[in-house]
Parts: sequence; structure tokens; C-alpha cells
Amino acid sequence: MLLSASLLNGAPVAAAESKTPVIQKEAVQTEAASPFRIVAIGDSLTAGYEFEFTEQSIPYGYVERIYEQALFHGRAQYVNYGLLGLKSEGLKNWLEAAQIGTSPAAADIAGADKDPRAAALLAQTGALRSNLEQADLVVLTIGGNDFSDIITIARNPDADLEEWSSNKFTSYTAALEASLRTIHSIAPNARIVVSDVYSPVPNLAIVGVSQVQYDQIQKYVGQATKQIDGVIAKLTSEGVKAEVAHSAEKFSLREQSLTWILKKDIHPNQDGYAVIGKAFADTIWNEYRTPLPRAEDVGISVIVNGKEVVTPFKPVLKANRTYLAFRDIADAMGAETKWDNKAKAVTITLGSNTVELAVGATTMLVNGKSVNIDTPAFLHHVGKEQKIYVPLAVLADGLDYQVEYRSTLKTAFINR
Repeated sequence: MLLSASLLNGAPVAAAESKTPVIQKEAVQTEAASPFRIVAIGDSLTAGYEFEFTEQSIPYGYVERIYEQALFHGRAQYVNYGLLGLKSEGLKNWLEAAQIGTSPAAADIAGADKDPRAAALLAQTGALRSNLEQADLVVLTIGGNDFSDIITIARNPDADLEEWSSNKFTSYTAALEASLRTIHSIAPNARIVVSDVYSPVPNLAIVGVSQVQYDQIQKYVGQATKQIDGVIAKLTSEGVKAEVAHSAEKFSLREQSLTWILKKDIHPNQDGYAVIGKAFADTIWNEYRTPLPRAEDVGISVIVNGKEVVTPFKPVLKANRTYLAFRDIADAMGAETKWDNKAKAVTITLGSNTVELAVGATTMLVNGKSVNIDTPAFLHHVGKEQKIYVPLAVLADGLDYQVEYRSTLKTAFINR
């Protein structure tokens, strides 16, 4: 993002999600697979900042979309260290502090003074190192704040754009390379994916940009991408698992529809974050998955171990909990089932775990141990048939599955 908010009549920067990074909650694991661990670090795009965000806002940026894509592939968790205003030199210094085990002050991290959460985030530097050490995937955006003065330069007829860009690219690529090397040093087995840098500046007189200036800005956006590609090519030749997620070109001539620029804010809107998220997913998994279209009377999709449960017996939302016909969910999990008609109870066995649920009961048996539940199974009439519906979260927890409901997709992910 090559234009700072302050250059557009001083648009204010509000606080994004104020909570310090937290690994997403997962079910207790015994035989379950290890989760795919994602660490995100970078600037306000990584934080998921959007126009009119406040401390109460819940980000839904490119990082959250990457997490959802990971859930299509299996058990996953993520932690987000997005810092508003962060510059490449600040990222380098922050990662170096994590490597040596110190917690830097905001004054030591270039751009950190723009984020009211900076002190809390930087206090988590020890946790950042620990999370990087466990990471399977590290994703980041950095650079928008480094190039924020390009519009001022482009408007100045006396400015030497070649000299400006040369100096900027030299310092930026050096800091980016150092940051990626530090990440690789801490997490040598992690895959690292960095985004290129888009411009939110449209060719509109309303923001004081002529076609000539727009073309100049786009020229340097392309050069920035080449610089990032060059850094990645150098590192990959040395065995570092680093890649670029290319989305900058997709913002060209679509700045008005993909950013909040007409509200004097440079950040992506939801369509813009979707473009960035798709670029990351295409780079990481070579695909971007979405649930199948739902019928109007079906309010939720269910994905089990990466496969969508397709059944004539639609999921039921009851008391804000999701229920599914027990044989459908058990079959999707590959579990063995047993129905006791007299007791109106089901037994579902998967590996060494066995769950017993009786219709209407406020307890269930997990491997013979009684566990209280607040979502009992119930009998549900579907046409002329009567099916026992079980609560997905309760059943999956009892079988050591991760259960994650994403309201953004209206989808429940259940992963071994």
C-alpha cells in the first residue's frame, strides 16, 4: 500500500483488534494429528485493519482467510502479530530481538508508534519466537509504509524518481532479506510466504492524481514486485523455503473497488482482502476453496477432514449449536456406529475413542467416563423418517477432533 493515510487529508488511524496474539483454541488431542501452525507477522494488512476499525472490531483480513483455507486441509491454528504502521526496518529489528530473546520498546521498532497496541504486542516477542519455532507456515506483508511518500514524489516535477526509487529499494530489500533470513534461522523448516506491495492510488483527479502520475506509480509498483521476487529467488537458491504471493497487479485499475481510498483510507476492503487471501492460498495450496452452494433452507456447511458432508438430511441449528444426523457425521469421520433402539442411544467408535449419546441426556460417556453436556441429542423428523441428530461439537470433542465454526463462511470444520 503505497500511499499513507496522512497524505489523503490526514485520515485518522483507529486502533485495530486490541487483543494480544492468541493461538486459536483447539480440542484436546490424543491420537489426533498435529495442527498446521501458521504465524503471521507484518504491518496493518497482516493485522487486518480496515476503515473505521475500533478496538471492538474483529479483523477478517487475509490472515483469517489463510486460516480458513488451512482448515479445508486439516487441523490448523494461527497467531497474528500484525502491527499497524510497521516498516521493513522495524520488522527486521523486531525479528532480531525475537532471535536473541529480548523484548524491544516501541521506539526501537520503525513505525510502531502508529499502533496503540504496540507495547502489548512487543511484550509478546518471546512468544513470537516460540511460535515461529513451531510454525509450519509464516506469512507476512511489509513495505507499504516504506513507500508511503511516493505520491508526494510523483507530484513534484523536480523530484528525481529514479534516485528516490533506487534508495528506497536498496534499503527495503536489505531489510526484507534480513527479516526472511532471521525467520528461517528461527524456523528452518517453515514455509515462508511474503506478499508483494499494492498501490491504492487510483487515476482520479478527486485524489489529485493524473494519468501520468498514475502510470509512474504503477511503474514503481512493478519494480517493487521485481525487487521482492529477486530477494526470494536469492533465498530459494540457498535452500530457504520462501515464496511470493502476487496480488499487487490485481489492484491496478481496481483501486476504488478493492480499497477504501475514496474514504481517504488506503487499506483494503473485504473484496481487497479476499484478493490478497486468494493470492496467498494459490501460492500455498495451488487452490482457493469455498463451500458448495447451499439451498436456501440450509444455513450451514459441514467440512469433515477436508470433505464436505453432502446429505439429504440437512444440518440443524438449535440453540446456536449445529446438529447433524449421527450416521452422516459418523460416516464422514469413518467411525463405527451402533444404535440401541430400546435406550434411544447411539455409540460411535473411532480408533480408541468411544462416545455414547442418549436422546435427551445431559451427559454422555466418553471412553466410559461420564461428561456433562448442555446440547443433548434429539430425534428429528425428516419427511417420513425419524433421525437422531447429534451436536457436532460435543461428538467431535469426544472423538478428539478439532471443531471450528467460521461464521464468515457459515461453515463448521471438523478435523482429525
